[in-house]
Amino acid sequence: MTPAREPAAPTPLATPTPTPTTVGATTVGAATAPAAPEARALPVLGSVLDFRKDILDAMHQGWRDHGDLVRYRLGPVVVHGVSSPELAGVVLTDSATYGKLGADNPLRLILGEGLLTSDDHESWMRNRRMMQPIYTKQAISRMFESMAASTADQVAHMAATYRTGDVVDVHAEMMRVTLDIVSRCMFSTDVERTRDISPEAVELAVNYAFDRLQNPFSPPTRWPTPRNRRFQAVMRRMDTMTYGIIEERRRAAASADRRGDGAPDLLDMLLDVRDADTGEGMSDREVRDEVITTFGAGHETTAITLTWAFYLLSGNREVLRRVQEEVDEVLGDRMPTMADLAAMPYALQVFEEALRLYPSAPIVPRLVLKDTVLGGHTVPAGSRLLVNLYNIHRHDRHWADPERFDPERFTAGARKGRHRFAHMPFGAGPHLCIGKHFALMEAHLLLAALVRRYEFRHVPGHRVVNQASITLRPRYGMSMTAHARTGAAGTAR
Repeated sequence: MTPAREPAAPTPLATPTPTPTTVGATTVGAATAPAAPEARALPVLGSVLDFRKDILDAMHQGWRDHGDLVRYRLGPVVVHGVSSPELAGVVLTDSATYGKLGADNPLRLILGEGLLTSDDHESWMRNRRMMQPIYTKQAISRMFESMAASTADQVAHMAATYRTGDVVDVHAEMMRVTLDIVSRCMFSTDVERTRDISPEAVELAVNYAFDRLQNPFSPPTRWPTPRNRRFQAVMRRMDTMTYGIIEERRRAAASADRRGDGAPDLLDMLLDVRDADTGEGMSDREVRDEVITTFGAGHETTAITLTWAFYLLSGNREVLRRVQEEVDEVLGDRMPTMADLAAMPYALQVFEEALRLYPSAPIVPRLVLKDTVLGGHTVPAGSRLLVNLYNIHRHDRHWADPERFDPERFTAGARKGRHRFAHMPFGAGPHLCIGKHFALMEAHLLLAALVRRYEFRHVPGHRVVNQASITLRPRYGMSMTAHARTGAAGTAR
C-alpha cells in the first residue's frame, strides 16, 4: 500500500538501525558500566532548545545517531531516551527502579494524584483496585448509549453546518464530540455544567504542563506571570465545577434522593467504590483527581488519533475503500449499535494502525529511583527516562516498512509473535491505561459512524506538522473537505 504523505509536511526521518543492546541489568556494575552515548548539546542549556522546538524530532535524531538508549542534558537535568520495545519492557515493568516523576511531575498541577500521576504505590494500588470494576468491558458497554447519542448529535451538527465540499477542521470537530462523550458519561444529568470547560481550556492546561516538563528554567508557578495566571484561572473553573457536582451528588445520596433516571454515570460509580479491606470510599480530592484525569485525558487522546486516522485514510484510497465497504455492509443507512462493532473489525484496525503511527501520548516519563544498568549502560539515580513510543512504534526490528500505513498489521494472525512492547499506545505493565476499553469503544463507534456518512479529503497545501506535548496533535489543525457519501441517509446540504 502507498503510505499517506502530505507534501507540505516535513519529510519523516529515516528509521535508524540501532546496534542491538543488552537489555536490563548486566553483570557489569553500575559504577563501571559506560554511560549511554550523549546527544550533541549546547553548553549549559544542553538540548533544551532542541526539545522545545520539536522533542520528537530531537529524540528521533538522537536515536538515529546513537541507538536505543541516548543521554540528553536539559540544563542541569539528565534525561535518557528509550527507543526499543526490549528496553521499554524493562523500564515499564520494574517500578522499584523506575518510578513516576513524583513531585516533579507538572501534570500533578492538573491531575493531582490520580492513577496517572500518583507515585505512592499503596495509595495507587488501593485506588486502582477499587476503580478497576468501573472500567471493564462489561461496565463500559453500559455507556454505549451515551456515546451513541453524542455521535448522532455530531453527525446532525455537521449536516446542519457544512455543505458537501466545505472545509472542516476535523481535529476541532473530533475534540468537540469526544469532549461531549466524556462529559455525558462522567456527569450525565449535570453535563450542561461542563460547557465552560472547552477544548481550548484543556489544551492550554496540557501545553502548560508539558512546557514545564521539558524546560527546567520555567518560572515558579506562584509567580504572577500572564501564563501562570491563565493556567490558574482554567484550573479554578475546573475545580469549582467538579467539587460542586461532587458535593451535590454526595448530598443527594445522603438524603436518599439519588437520581433515578437510568444507569449510574462514571461519577456515581466513583462515589460508590469501596475498599474491600476497610470499606472506605474515596475522598473528595481523590474523586476530583480521577474525574479531571478522565475528563482531561479521556477525550483529547481519542480525538487526536481519530484526526490522524482520517488524514491517513485520505491518502490511501484502497484502505478507505475497504473500511467503507465494511461499514456499508454492516450498517446500511443506520447508526451503529453495540452489537455492530464486532462485525466491523477492519475499522478498529484502522484506528489501531493510526495509534501506531501517531501515538496519542508519545512519551512516557519515568524517574530513576536508584543507580542501575540499562542496556549495558549506567543510568544514575535521579535522572529521568523518556520512553519514546513514536520511535518504538517505528522500530524496524519489529515493524516491516514501519512508515507505511497498513491496518493489516492488526489482524489476529499478524499480532502473534510480535513483541508485547512493540505497540503500547495505552502504556504497559502495571500502569496500563485503565480507560483503554472506553477509548477503543468510543473510537470504533465514531470512526464507523463518520465513515458511513462522510469522506474526508485532505486540503492540498494545508500543512500537516506534528506538535508533541503531552499528546501528539497536528500543529495547524486538520483542514479537510467533507463530502457526504452518495446514498447515506440525511446527507449534508
